Amino acid sequence: MKVFESIRSWFNPPPMHEAPQYGRGIHALPNPKEQELFDEASEGFIHGDTLLGYERFLSSLLHCNGTFAQPHLSIEVEKDSIRFTLIQGYALIRGTITSESLQAHADIAHSKALHVAMKRRFLERNFQLTYCRFSDTDRVVRLSVRLNNATVTPQKIFFPLREIALNADYEKEFIASEFEESLLLDCTHIIPIEAEKTKRYFECMKHWIAQTRQSLVGLLSNDNTGMVSFSYLALLLQIDYLLLPHKKMAKNISEKINGYFMDDEKLTEDKNAELEKYLGELEAMSLEEFSSQLYDSAYTFSPFDQAMHDEIASFIDESLGKVRWYKNNRSNYVISVIYRYISLYILYNYGLHPSLRALLHLHVEVYAADFFKEQGDTPLYDFETRQFQKNLISNRIAEAIEPYTGRYKGLRNFSDSVNYSDLDHFSQSFYLQIKNLDFTES
Repeated sequence: MKVFESIRSWFNPPPMHEAPQYGRGIHALPNPKEQELFDEASEGFIHGDTLLGYERFLSSLLHCNGTFAQPHLSIEVEKDSIRFTLIQGYALIRGTITSESLQAHADIAHSKALHVAMKRRFLERNFQLTYCRFSDTDRVVRLSVRLNNATVTPQKIFFPLREIALNADYEKEFIASEFEESLLLDCTHIIPIEAEKTKRYFECMKHWIAQTRQSLVGLLSNDNTGMVSFSYLALLLQIDYLLLPHKKMAKNISEKINGYFMDDEKLTEDKNAELEKYLGELEAMSLEEFSSQLYDSAYTFSPFDQAMHDEIASFIDESLGKVRWYKNNRSNYVISVIYRYISLYILYNYGLHPSLRALLHLHVEVYAADFFKEQGDTPLYDFETRQFQKNLISNRIAEAIEPYTGRYKGLRNFSDSVNYSDLDHFSQSFYLQIKNLDFTES
């Protein structure tokens, strides 16, 4: 039996800054041989070597991440079969592959203790899924998938595995947010956050809320609904990205942010009032309750489909247009808030190329320099002296871009084009360079 817990001999990761350990999605760099292994998987299937094809495909999913003691994907290759275990946040997926089929399942919860409404929810969810199905097996709610290998291809494996992983994680998170966590199964891979870090995050959240409220004193009574919106949304996006809450807190933040943009009939003032009310709930939250919303875990699949760069460029262009409008109307306070909002919004809503994700995280680090200083990192900006760590920022830009210039001939290191006069000029020049990045493959 050959065990691939992490096929490190295949890994030759590009020499770039480590993948940001913040935000939702995969906190790791992709396998640098992902495409090569994917192609080898296709060749294996074409030539009838099904198990070799599966081995290569699964290996292409392995990514570079030394954060967790337990790997996000374990592969055991035997003579006539392959067994694998895949971690996706709260979910643990176990699978067996033979020459005839792939079968995988995730145990969700004890069905006996679940409310009938919850069981009905699982039945309804089956109509929304393409490849997987929920079932009640031996008093266990289980999400399962079975693939016939008669016409197997890497693409036909990827989407079913991604669907079972994302949905198993989502449903376990939902149960944890609404019911007793003791109902859940297969949770031993979840990593608790140490008490000191939890307390530090809790104090950061309280400080950010107080800071935002103070910045809006004198604005709330005037016609400044747009400024208030940007302030509240940027704050919630920052809490979600940097503190990474889960369970009910993550669900509520998502509902507040998405509800703001999706409800076109509600007045902006009413939307702001709802955001302010929720911030009050966060402000009143106890440390114990906050601690229960945090944990760490590995991820195999990103929950986002990768966005076209044109979408990112269009959003940046639209946002910079709002900056110009506020500048022309002498509303200087909100300008820095919008600059902070842009990077956080993109990181929250889009699947990004690793290079672009690293660059936008860099911008977050500049504006949240005090937070990163508390985490033991070198702050990229000093708010007292108003000085940037220019060399460090330039190095980080280079580390994010240069490993990919061989694949994208139009991609270039723009570190010399950044304006360090002040935070506003830095952001303006930084986003213009981001907007003009060329990810056209050579």
